[in-house]
Amino acid sequence: MNLQGTQIFACEASEFSHNQRRILAIAVAWGINALAYSIVYPFLPIYLHSIRGIPMSTVGVMYPIMGIAVIIGSPVSGVLTDRVGRRMLLIGGPVGRSCVFFALALMAVFDAPFVYIAAGLFFSTLLGQFFQNSANAYITDLTSPDERAPAFSKVRVGLNVGWMLGPAIGSFLARTPFSLLFSLTATLCLVTASIPYKFCLRATVRKQEAAGLQRESFWTILRHDHRLLLLLALTFTLFLSVAQFVSTLSIYATLIVGISQTSLGFLYTLNGVLVILFLIPLNTWLKRTEIFERIGWGALLYVIAYVGFGVSRCWGHLALSMAVMTIGEMIALTAIVSAVSHMAPSQMVGRYMGLHGLVDGLGWAIGPFFGAILFEHLHSTPLFLWGFLASGALIAGGSFLAWHFLTAAKN
Repeated sequence: MNLQGTQIFACEASEFSHNQRRILAIAVAWGINALAYSIVYPFLPIYLHSIRGIPMSTVGVMYPIMGIAVIIGSPVSGVLTDRVGRRMLLIGGPVGRSCVFFALALMAVFDAPFVYIAAGLFFSTLLGQFFQNSANAYITDLTSPDERAPAFSKVRVGLNVGWMLGPAIGSFLARTPFSLLFSLTATLCLVTASIPYKFCLRATVRKQEAAGLQRESFWTILRHDHRLLLLLALTFTLFLSVAQFVSTLSIYATLIVGISQTSLGFLYTLNGVLVILFLIPLNTWLKRTEIFERIGWGALLYVIAYVGFGVSRCWGHLALSMAVMTIGEMIALTAIVSAVSHMAPSQMVGRYMGLHGLVDGLGWAIGPFFGAILFEHLHSTPLFLWGFLASGALIAGGSFLAWHFLTAAKN
């Protein structure tokens, strides 16, 4: 018995080690994927307007176009992830995206019309959802519920490393032909695909549901999964506030508080550095905390941070509020992905992740629009401005905490 127990333990330890290497490979692939996109993304308006002479009103159209690609790509990639497999999309998504970026490089060489470039950006964004949703589903397959928050934290660290390095490389190459940036992005997409090809074998799906569930359709299960629908509704409400982090904050910090664009860059760098340094240990420390309680407190930290933005008078005040917001981000956002993975039937993880991606994309598409309207009317009263911008986080945070306490009381 002791020998048998030792053998079982050795097999489990070996499987755990293999899974950890696969999770690390996904995190590295995520980092390279983010690096590829962030090399060109911040500089697209400069290229299209300043170099190509396309009016900004036309250039601005590319953002809703890419938002529509996220809205379409998330559920589509979710279905494909479940039907053709995680590994196929982990490899095929970046390869397809690479082909699109090589096509965009040729368009840049020949000064193609904006409509062709917009179509290329649409398909590159849509194919980007293939990798993202299949990666989330793959990690869900590899981990138990208790292991998922730390695993998703590793992925988010890789994402932040990529987003920190990409703009720096892009700015260094900004004086070169823009076709070179598109080509570099395309090459890095191929590197992204090579990592799951080499390191990510097909994962064994953890069977957590009764056999009868396999015969139910996705939409039948979804209609009866009221917990998921509530989670998605609250997540959308939260992301209406979270989305102000980039668009509204950058305008407010430079025009109202009066910091320089360089100082603004350091402000966002602070966010990235904090995530890289503390996300994994923080989520490991909070591993035993109930998932909805974590999301609730994280959302309320967004409220505190946004009030802090409203009373900020210098870069130091903004930096302190950014630090508080980043703690909220680290606590709440990875926990939401973990919560979706907990609720998903094993044969429908991809589709559940696709719905999460859809809600995420809607929040990022709609949130900045409302932020711009509120900024136009309330920029002279910053505290009211950021109070309204924080309302989504306040509603979501309070609701998640109520959900936690009601569930705890029933149990």
